[in-house]
Formats: sequence, structure tokens, C-alpha cells
Amino acid sequence: MSIVTVLCRMSYYINLLGLKVPAAMTVRASFARYVLALIFLVYMPFSFVCHILLLNKVADAELLGVAIWHLLIAMWITIPLLVVGSVIFSNVRQFAPLAMFTGALVAMLAFHRFAVPAVQPTLFGSIILQLCFAVFEDGAMAGWVWCLWHVVKLQDHVRVTKSKSECPIQMATCAEDTALVVGNAPTVMDFPLGEAMDGFGSVCRFNTYTVSKPEYTGSKVDYHFCNGRNLPAAREVKAVLPLFNASLTHAAYLFMPHMEEAADICANLTSSKANVWVVEEERILELRKKIKCNFWQIPSSGMVAIDAFLSKRAEVALHGFNFFSGKKIHYFEESPLQLITSWLERFVTHNPPCEKVWVQSVVDEGRAYFLNEGQRDAGDRIDQTTIEETPNKKGKMDSKEARLRNLPGLIKFLSKDLLPSQFSM
Repeated sequence: MSIVTVLCRMSYYINLLGLKVPAAMTVRASFARYVLALIFLVYMPFSFVCHILLLNKVADAELLGVAIWHLLIAMWITIPLLVVGSVIFSNVRQFAPLAMFTGALVAMLAFHRFAVPAVQPTLFGSIILQLCFAVFEDGAMAGWVWCLWHVVKLQDHVRVTKSKSECPIQMATCAEDTALVVGNAPTVMDFPLGEAMDGFGSVCRFNTYTVSKPEYTGSKVDYHFCNGRNLPAAREVKAVLPLFNASLTHAAYLFMPHMEEAADICANLTSSKANVWVVEEERILELRKKIKCNFWQIPSSGMVAIDAFLSKRAEVALHGFNFFSGKKIHYFEESPLQLITSWLERFVTHNPPCEKVWVQSVVDEGRAYFLNEGQRDAGDRIDQTTIEETPNKKGKMDSKEARLRNLPGLIKFLSKDLLPSQFSM
């Protein structure tokens, strides 16, 4: 692994567990060029002042200096460590990772208690703090600059390329021209419906889906809603970037996990051979209004797909959606990093209760149905649980109640584990 790759990975992980990623979720993706200019005009001078003036004064102040040390180290290391630990304790039962996390947490507590007061007033301490600021702040921001540069480049290309900016889904031409949207919930593996799934005219799948068990998952795919880093190998499969224009975070995240490959990723997507549709910002913003999620949240890829197909079809079949109701999120195994990002999707990025209400409204209108009667019954039972908890005059939970219910759920989850969160807004 080259030094460039190492630096890119460091910047990515720091950003993933820092404050910049959740803050950027409140900013439209179309503001990328303005944010890029703001970084050059505001952040860079501020960083220079911090290095030259502020950090040099930390060693001269006793109580204030120690407090600044504790604050910065907590923001850079301790709080992200606690967030990662919450994911580990929630999903892992093996002794080794639990012991590693416990040891790391004890080491950080000891560092706060003993090391900070010892090194803070020394020249060595000032050098360490300067280096940490360069890594955790300047390095993280350099990653944003590199990603936003390619975001703007891709946005400019899509804006002038009609084939990549307009919805490719066609109106149904006959009764057999049906559509199925297959989510990644564990309910995919509940019923062996692979043959029925492959019988639809158009089948849509998401992200790192798998068809390794075709009797359950089916094998057909016509639309692949994905992040865009790994385009479908089959030329006839239409790749869709559903959330690139959702927020600044989602736009940058196209490149962020593999910043060293940003130029190649951008070249692949801007190539004339790329069979890609980048969902337009207006469509995503309009869907946000329909779902009525919180201001920092955006619709999930599944909701974008359902909305896109409903704009062209009178009816859409659904399978593999349980709105994050269980402990296991997807029907396939996930790496520890995927578990962290899935945790963020479940509690911060999206609003499953609001999405559940919206999908139920579409089902009630007769515009969508679950693929099998058994899954539809299961979905009704999930909705009925929600209804019983917060009934309204019609016996169903409306979008406003669902939106408010999601935030206390997050607070309850965090307070139960005694974990502060830098992701909550």
C-alpha cells in the first residue's frame, strides 16, 4: 500500500467519524462549488492562524491549555472511538474485537487522565498537537477538497449530457411490462420467490446485492442503484446514482472511501460508454417533501427507486423492505465498516418510520404491493405496531408523528448505551 493510499484512507476514516460528514448532510449537493471556494477563502486562513498563533499559545495557558487538549483529543479520537464501540457491542459477540475496543477505551481514558497534564506544557506537547491538528483537521479537509473537485467535474458533465441526466425508465407498453423493486432487507430470504422475481419485465436492485441463492434472490437485474464506484459489469444493466445529488455528503462519498481512485471513478462515469443515470436533485428534494423526513435526512435509495418507477408505471411490486425493523439490516453479511455506515443510515441519514408511512400510503392507493401475501402481512404487522404506539384519528401514524418518533428513538438508543454521539444534529 503506497503512502498516498495510506493518507487517503486516514482522511476518509477521520471524516467518517468526525463532524464534517454529518454537517454536510444539511447542504445541497449543488452547492459543491461554493463550498469548495469557501474552504479556500475561509478555512485555509483559519487553519494557518490556528497553527501559527492559537496552538502555540496552548502550552502557555495552564487550565485553558489542558481544557483545549481534552476537547481536541475527545473530538478527534475519544468520541469516534465510543461511536465505533457502540456498533461493535451492538453487532459483535466475539471476544477479540470486544477486548480490543475495551483496551483502546481504557488507554484513551488513561491518556486523558495522565498524559495530557504531563505533555501539555512542554515543547514536545506543542509539536504533538500541531501534528494532530494537521492530520485530523488539515488532512480531513484536504480529502474534502479532492473529492469536491471531482464532484463539481462530474456535475458539470451530467448537466450537459442528456443521456445521464434524464430518467431512463419507460412507460409500460403492455400488461407484461411489470416492475419489481428488490430491497436488501433480510426478508428476501424468507420465501423462495426467485422464479417469480425473474418473471418481471424490469427488476431493480441496490448497492452490494447478491444473487448467490437464486431460488430466494432471483438472478435478473435491469437497474442497479449503486454508489457509482463499481459500475455493473453487464453493459445492458442501467447503473443509477440515486443519492449523488442528495446532499454534499452523498456527493463527496462517491469518491471519499477511495480518494486515490477519484480520477478513475470520475473518468468511468463521464465516459461515453458508461450506461448511467444520475438522479436529478429536483426529484430527490420533491421526494423529501413527500416522505417528510427531518431536515438533515434524505430518502433512501429504495424510496428513490420506488418513486422513479411510480412516475412511469401505474403499479410497482416490492420485495425485501422491512424499514430497518430488525437488528440485522441486510440479507447478506457485512464488513465492520459496512456495519458502521449501515448504523448511520438507520439512525441518522434516513428516516425509516417516515419512509414506512409513505410506502404504506402508496400501497393503500393501490399503486404498489408486496410481492407475496406473506411479506405483505408481515409489513402490515410492522405498520400495525407503529399504529398502536401513536394512533391518530384514522388509526394510522402520519408522517409528522413518524418524523418526531425517529429522533427520540435515536436519543433513547444512545442514552441506553451511555454513548454521546457526534452524529446527532
